[in-house]
Amino acid sequence: MNKRKTLLIGIAAALTVPFTVGTALQAAEPAKTQKAAEGINVGGGERGINAVIIPGPPITANDFMSKKHRAFPKGMTCAECHDVAFTTVDTVASATRQMARSSIQLPQEKIWEKIVEFLPGRERFALTTALNNKPLATTVDMVLDKDEKVLYVVSEVGTEKLLQIRLNPNISAVHFAGWTLAEGGPKLWRSAQINGTAEVIPSSDPRFSVAVDKYNLVRVTKERSVRRFDLIRIQPEQIYYFDTTLGEGYAVYQLWKRGRTGVIAD
Repeated sequence: MNKRKTLLIGIAAALTVPFTVGTALQAAEPAKTQKAAEGINVGGGERGINAVIIPGPPITANDFMSKKHRAFPKGMTCAECHDVAFTTVDTVASATRQMARSSIQLPQEKIWEKIVEFLPGRERFALTTALNNKPLATTVDMVLDKDEKVLYVVSEVGTEKLLQIRLNPNISAVHFAGWTLAEGGPKLWRSAQINGTAEVIPSSDPRFSVAVDKYNLVRVTKERSVRRFDLIRIQPEQIYYFDTTLGEGYAVYQLWKRGRTGVIAD
C-alpha cells in the first residue's frame, strides 16, 4: 500500500452544504477523524500527498467555506472540487487566496523576516508596468530596503517602463527561486509576488544619491550614473511570499500587507 497519506477534499453535496454566500473566506477547522469516501484519486501534490477529489456543488467567487467543509491538503484549490464562477479579479475564492487560507498564516512580522531573508541583495525580478491596457514585462535588478520596506531599481533614462510608471504608477513584480525542469535540483520553490506602486526618481532629486548607494552599482561609477540612470522606488502594498519549505501545517502562500501586524484573516 502506498505509504503517502491520502487526504480528502471537497464534500459530498448530499451530506452538507459546504459553502455559504458571503464576502470573506473563512479558514477550515482542523480535520477530525473522518470516514473514507469514494472519490477520484488524482495523485500527489507539492508534498507528495495524494488527493481524492469529491465533487461538490457549484460555487461563485463570492462564497466562503463553512466550518463543515472537509479537510483538504495544502496546495489544493476550490476549483478542483467545485465549478467556480470567477468573474472578478482576486476575489475571496481565487486560487491564490484559497491556497493562502487553506492552512496556517504566519504573523506579519515573521512573513517580513522571511521576505528579507529571501531578498538579501540585488535580486533579479520580472517587473510589469502597463499603459492603456497594454502590459510590459522587463527583467530588472531590485534591492530591498528592509527598514523603509521599499525596493529600488536603476533604469536607463528614456526606457519605456519609466514612461509607463510616470503615467500609471501601478506595478507588479515577481522573484522566483527553485526547481525547474531544465536545471533540476531539489523540488523546492520560493517566490515573492509584489503588488504596489512605483515612483521615478531622477538624478536631480536629492534622494537619488542616497538610494544609489544602497543599490550598489556595478556597471558604472556613481558619477556616471547621474547622467545615465533614473531610479525607480517601488512601494509594495502586498506581497505573496510562496515557500514550500515552511513545514507541515503552514500555507505555502503567506500574505504580507503594508501597515498590518499580527496574524491577518483577509
